[in-house]
Amino acid sequence: MQDFRCFCEDFFKRYFKFNPSEAIAYGVMGHEAEWEDYSDDRYAEERAFYSNSLTALLKFSPKKLTRDEKIDKELMRGMCTVKAAEFARGDYRIEKPNLYIPFDAIYYLTKYPNSDPAGFILERLEGVSYFMMQGVEEFHIREAHPPRLWVKMAISELGEGIGFLDSLAEMPGVAEGIKDPERFGRAVEQAKSAVRHFRHFLEHKVLAQVRDSYAVGEEHFNLLLRHKHFLPMNARQLLALGERLFAETKKELLALTEKIAPGKSIDEAARMIQECHPAAKELIPAYQDAVQRARDFVQVKGLVTFPPQERLEVIETPVFKRNQIPFAAYLSPSPNDPNQVGYYYVTPAKNEDELREHNYRGLENTSAHEAYPGHHLQLTLANYYPAAHTLARLINGSSVMFEGWALYCEQMMHDQGFLGSPEHEFLMLKDRLWRTMRIIIDVKTQCGLMSYDEAANWMMQELAFPRSQAEADLNWYSQAPATPMGYALGWSMITNLRKREEVRLGKRFSLRKFHDKFLQAGSIAPPLIIKRYFRK
Repeated sequence: MQDFRCFCEDFFKRYFKFNPSEAIAYGVMGHEAEWEDYSDDRYAEERAFYSNSLTALLKFSPKKLTRDEKIDKELMRGMCTVKAAEFARGDYRIEKPNLYIPFDAIYYLTKYPNSDPAGFILERLEGVSYFMMQGVEEFHIREAHPPRLWVKMAISELGEGIGFLDSLAEMPGVAEGIKDPERFGRAVEQAKSAVRHFRHFLEHKVLAQVRDSYAVGEEHFNLLLRHKHFLPMNARQLLALGERLFAETKKELLALTEKIAPGKSIDEAARMIQECHPAAKELIPAYQDAVQRARDFVQVKGLVTFPPQERLEVIETPVFKRNQIPFAAYLSPSPNDPNQVGYYYVTPAKNEDELREHNYRGLENTSAHEAYPGHHLQLTLANYYPAAHTLARLINGSSVMFEGWALYCEQMMHDQGFLGSPEHEFLMLKDRLWRTMRIIIDVKTQCGLMSYDEAANWMMQELAFPRSQAEADLNWYSQAPATPMGYALGWSMITNLRKREEVRLGKRFSLRKFHDKFLQAGSIAPPLIIKRYFRK
């Protein structure tokens, strides 16, 4: 029988044949100039691949696998189970128009290590027209009825991406590598023409044949909980937990509001805190300062062991991403980056209301979440620990782990004194209330129990979000079922695990050792981490 390691090597070699533009993000080279092939033959080959792989995985006896290989097998089995179910649900090629948007695949070449950024970008640019024409043909030939929301999201992103293409020739790491400026310029113009054509096609053809719902349904949602996140609960049980966490968090928030702003509402108290913010031109330096102070604090307090190499750059959010990232986000380094450079995106504020969201207390909380000891430190450690950066684990990360960890870090940094003011705690609880709402909204919208408008109105009511911010949040929820719920659920699971370990170990408990143990398995589902490292 085939060795498990050889099986994994062959599996992911074939996986990146179907998903070449993803490869560089996982440190897999050799696909830098390729685009996805969505032909009927390749689609049938991909469907058979997941079905056959699922059968093959069942033949590996657990007795012949190491403890870490058993986890990787479970992750791959879960992945193939979900993929097979998604193929059975329908043809993904005519569901998401954003499959045919080229910006991420080109952008990755400017950020992830590769031997010839300008050369590979040129090759990808010259292939954009063919790549995007696949989308036109799929939506035109087949009876396609994608969700209205997803078509509108794609139209918006396509409109914002033209400026990104125009800026390519001037980007550091690209400009100095361009050997033939005229050819590069022609390729950019051809790509822009393809983008405009696809956008026009979506506006004038596809929008006329859309459907309203994007919900996956309760059965598929339960499958994701079980086979992607390995959770011992179904959608209804998760919803009940979310409603309980929401009620508990709101009670805490109301009590703190009365303490720091007697007689004021949550919104009024938030407004008071938000008035203290940097000027628009000082936004990036303010975040850089918060990041450095958070990093120093984590190191001095010895809260987590750092990897040998890591660096975080605070930069403005790429223009084509700003409709998806209202305020801040993070892009992790690939495993093969020797310097482990991550990018902390900060979206420039367009008005005073948006600038208030970048208030000093809030951006300090956000930097603990996105940078240290949150996403950046966790994900660079995942690239460092050998067991954590197998392709099985890198590709099958769980939001319950990586988003749960980042939310846990906000509370932990408050408890340790970095985010120690009542104003920090107020914003932390307000943001946690938002994350508990994500559990409820995720379950209800994906299971057909709540409409998009009902969810937006609820966020505006409870969180005082402007409609645009509520919609930006809901837009990404819509395409990522059983992902938004991971923040608050993960925070709850990690917090409860830590409490259990504190009781079990007593005076022998070490916060640093607890964190190091939890992080060494990578970004996989917490139930798998607990089973591997925390059971007697």
